[in-house]
Amino acid sequence: MSKSWIIVIVLVAAVAALIGWKSVQPDATLEALHAERRDIRAFVEEQAVTELPHDTLISMPISGWLEPIRLREGDAVTKDQIVARLETADLQDRVAQAQQRIAILDSQIEETADHRLEQNALVNVEATVKALDETVKAAEAKLDATRAVMDYTKTELDRIMQLSERGSASDRELREAEMEHRKAKAEYQSDTLDLAALRTIAAVSYIGPKFINDYIDRKKFTLDQHRNELVEARKQLAIEERNLARAEIRSPIDGVVLLRHQTRRQFLEAGRPLLTIGSLDDMEVVAEVLTQRATGLSSGDPVEIFGQALPDGPIAGRVSRVYPAGFEKISLLGVEQRRVNVAVTMNRRPPQLGVGFRVSVRIFYDESANALTVPRNCLFRGPDGGWHVMVVEAGHVQLKAVTVGITNDDLAEITEGISPDDAIVARPSREIEPGMRVDVHLVPAGPVGGAAG
Repeated sequence: MSKSWIIVIVLVAAVAALIGWKSVQPDATLEALHAERRDIRAFVEEQAVTELPHDTLISMPISGWLEPIRLREGDAVTKDQIVARLETADLQDRVAQAQQRIAILDSQIEETADHRLEQNALVNVEATVKALDETVKAAEAKLDATRAVMDYTKTELDRIMQLSERGSASDRELREAEMEHRKAKAEYQSDTLDLAALRTIAAVSYIGPKFINDYIDRKKFTLDQHRNELVEARKQLAIEERNLARAEIRSPIDGVVLLRHQTRRQFLEAGRPLLTIGSLDDMEVVAEVLTQRATGLSSGDPVEIFGQALPDGPIAGRVSRVYPAGFEKISLLGVEQRRVNVAVTMNRRPPQLGVGFRVSVRIFYDESANALTVPRNCLFRGPDGGWHVMVVEAGHVQLKAVTVGITNDDLAEITEGISPDDAIVARPSREIEPGMRVDVHLVPAGPVGGAAG
């Protein structure tokens, strides 16, 4: 064999060896990991703000001059502590005026209720009426007597006139009879006039008792008026005394001053805000959660509260309520979102945490103990839309469909499809195809963590 053929044979053998070596070399070296059993929790993570479910607005109870308010934001106050004052000079004058009005009405009531003068006058007038009645009766009796005398003298006059006509009586006797009759008649007329006058006086005298009784009735009406006025005056005094007491404006709760609305001395109308006070012990955290995520949340769900406002580390809490009404909000990217407020009660309040502070929350709404888990980025959607992972078996990449349970941004629970012994490709990509020969570099599965699920 010539030297040239030997060289050709050597080259062919080298190429064949190279091709054979290439055929047994892996197409790539991949990082793989084993599924691990651990506890996994599904949660929603959102930005939140500290709020008070309610605060107390202290305002002007009445119109008046407000003295300067010395309290500052952050100052602690206790229940019934005086937090502001009104000038009291005018209020004290109003109380004094109301008291004077009551004193005047008391005096008027006492005077009006006293009927002694009227009763004495009534006794005197009734006695006068009775006396006049007796006088009228006496005048009537006297008139009857003078009428009888007048009738007698008329009869005598008629008799003597008849005798005089027959010449049996003298002219003197006739004149005396006529004189006696005229005298009796005049006496009768005088008594008649006296009786008429007495009857008139007696009739008028009856008005006296009625007038006095009417006057007493009018005094009773006036007395009722004064008593009603006294009731109103006492009510007005109570109002003025209450307004005077309101000049010292007190805190209705234990808490801190959140906001001062007024500071200097000035005249203010009733209702003008002065201070906003709240109890920081009632503070809660309110997060705006996407409505599609909020449907899985309920009262009592555990919460982790964290952020730069809590330099000492996260604190625990629980969902106190999920608001019943959602609202529209535009995200920073200009996307229209539907969100709902979720209120969280903190187990403890750090002293440095105030109202309106920005924090973050993780609201845990589901969990599974000792679950078989893989990192979330090991999962991808297959052509059928289901969840898949890539595993390495006998040095070759294979696709496996899996059933996913609880997930979060870091981990996913696998309920079916793989075992803890499977080597799962840590970072599947389009460049890795089923059937590829690969070399495997095992890496840890990674820590538990993550954000919204």
